[in-house]
Amino acid sequence: MATPLCFPKTTLSFIMLLVLLMSMGANRVVKAQAGRLPDDEVEALREIATQLGKKDWNFSVNPCNDSSWRTPYSNERSLYNNTVNCNCSYPDGVCHVVNIFLKGHDLAGTLPPSLVKLPYLKAIDFNRNYLSGAIPREWASTKLENL
Repeated sequence: MATPLCFPKTTLSFIMLLVLLMSMGANRVVKAQAGRLPDDEVEALREIATQLGKKDWNFSVNPCNDSSWRTPYSNERSLYNNTVNCNCSYPDGVCHVVNIFLKGHDLAGTLPPSLVKLPYLKAIDFNRNYLSGAIPREWASTKLENL
């Protein structure tokens, strides 16, 4: 017959505190995932899609939460990427677009000036497309770190 486990009260208190903290963290993750983009950023994504001729973004879902806005990582698909990443750690569950990867879409046209309407955007990847022209002047006021 197995003997029951006995823990000192301080150990039980620590375990209970740890479980409580972990559950609070899980609630934060759920809230962050439930965040929404401000309407002006959704409209900016619509403009960018129009300027690039991108027709497969689904605006009936939340770009920050729906898997159709993200390509799962795979070595086989490294030449293709269709991902919009958001940061949803802002107060009240507000999200902001921070990365756009549109790699290998055969998009034609010019670089979209509307990127300036995404104030938190830090990285874009338009590799393996047919975009031409100069970098738009509007981009000078962005926070882009990687192009």
